[in-house]
Amino acid sequence: RVRLSIEIARKFFDLQDMLGFDKASNTLEWLFNKSKEAIEELTRSKNNLASGDDDVDDHSFSTSSSEGEDEARKMKRAQKESSKMKDSREK
Repeated sequence: RVRLSIEIARKFFDLQDMLGFDKASNTLEWLFNKSKEAIEELTRSKNNLASGDDDVDDHSFSTSSSEGEDEARKMKRAQKESSKMKDSREK
């Protein structure tokens, strides 16, 4: 079970309706499949950060639209912030 904000729940169920799915698990599976490349790139980027490579290229996420590029930058920024927070907790 997952709690969603009203805004996210509306988006999720609108997507589910557009896809014609009757189960949330089918919608999540579709989302994961569509996000597979971005998830794999995030995993590679996290591994690079863990191995000491702090300078992750802004263009490392292969996307075809400016919206996707913006999302990739947000993910990269969140990843760096998460890593910094983790490092500060360990000190």
